[in-house]
Amino acid sequence: MTKLIAPSEIVGGVPVFKPTYEQFEDFYAYCKAINKYGMKSGVVKVIPPKEWKDKLDLPYSAETLQKIKIKSPIQQHISGNKGLFMVQNVEKNKTYNIIQWKDLSKDYVPPEDPKARRNSRKGSVSKSTKLKLKNFESSFNIDDFEQFRTEYTIDLSDLQNTERLKFLEEYYWKTLNFTTPMYGADTPGSIFPEGLNVWNVAKLPNILDHMETKVPGVNDSYLYAGLWKASFSWHLEDQDLYSINYIHFGAPKQWYSIPQEDRFKFYKFMQEQFPEEAKNCPEFLRHKMFWLHP
Repeated sequence: MTKLIAPSEIVGGVPVFKPTYEQFEDFYAYCKAINKYGMKSGVVKVIPPKEWKDKLDLPYSAETLQKIKIKSPIQQHISGNKGLFMVQNVEKNKTYNIIQWKDLSKDYVPPEDPKARRNSRKGSVSKSTKLKLKNFESSFNIDDFEQFRTEYTIDLSDLQNTERLKFLEEYYWKTLNFTTPMYGADTPGSIFPEGLNVWNVAKLPNILDHMETKVPGVNDSYLYAGLWKASFSWHLEDQDLYSINYIHFGAPKQWYSIPQEDRFKFYKFMQEQFPEEAKNCPEFLRHKMFWLHP
């Protein structure tokens, strides 16, 4: 019988776990030990132990950063109001490296404070950035990525402020359809060290490994890169499987989850809000097109 591991705390209804390295070493056993809580809340947060983080050999090497290619990112065109939105994802025929992507982020920034709302950028790429991005892929060498690695910083101090977080969330929903966020999604690959065998998303032990082929995004890892306001629609995972996400670097993400006991209420509510889409396909939520202010 599996011994349950209780969360260290519960934040906003989400169980937060802080395992010891000994607990963390056995991925399957640990997931079983916390499964009861995840099945109830729909999502859990696991904060890895220091011993595991030390194995990541951070900051990432220039060679690792150079390998990251954000191919055909999507621009999210959002329509709707009063907390209900639909998104159309339009692929851009471009490939960015991580330096170019970081440059783009300067044009997708939230306002510094409420007084700056009217002066905030609208989330489109500026002309100066377009000029910088034009045909300069070949001009990058390993020294550029080494410089990026050593100079990269991100100030997360304001994200420790509850009022600031509340403002950002409110601002996000109020101005969602004023922007076209960019999202680099479904890029095959991983930047975990090859020698990392514990909680390496690129090689987690599971029964699907006995298949002769890899299923992208299921038992073969994906990389994602988002800019401010880039979002993922309300959805169920493929084949109702579990999913696992790890933030390598950058700003944190805001997550929303529906507890399992409320899943039918949520589905019925979404049917009522999007009747035509629900009529055309009973699994319409799997289309990943629908956003709802919680």
